Amino acid sequence: LREAQSRWKATYNTQQGDIKSWDEQSPEGYALQRELNQSFRYAYRKDKRIMGRVREIADGSGDDDMIQDLNDYAVLGKENPTQLTAINFDATKLDRSAELSDTLGTLLAQANGDKKAEHELKDLRDRAYTLLKEDVTELRDAGKYAFADQPDIAKLFTSEYSRRHRTKKDEPTVEE
Repeated sequence: LREAQSRWKATYNTQQGDIKSWDEQSPEGYALQRELNQSFRYAYRKDKRIMGRVREIADGSGDDDMIQDLNDYAVLGKENPTQLTAINFDATKLDRSAELSDTLGTLLAQANGDKKAEHELKDLRDRAYTLLKEDVTELRDAGKYAFADQPDIAKLFTSEYSRRHRTKKDEPTVEE
């Protein structure tokens, strides 16, 4: 049970760290996506063919779409630099966009994790707990039966948790 718990917790904690990294870095991706969309709409406003691609890129929403949009803007901008240069667009943003797309794609995949593996590890942990709990319950019941005539020993076969909560429950309440 300890081994199963440790393996599941390690997977769970790693995923939580990845989610935190995603939460810290994804706002930059969304901000750059909006900025590129605005710049591209202005720069390519007179070219119907490229504007069609800009609209196509801007269509959609969500994390996956933002990651793909960043890469699409980088490729489109590098293929058609003339109009961007004309509006004094900082071309290094295209490199940053491609880089951020790669980074965020990896982070999102890690944050989402391997749900099946995590589920299998948690399932293994839960099954191990259930088997252990059944065995401990059987042992406690046998101990209470075997030492029924010796209450001091018999009470040792009750869990500390049950002793604490049973005494609180069994205490009479004072009515006003």
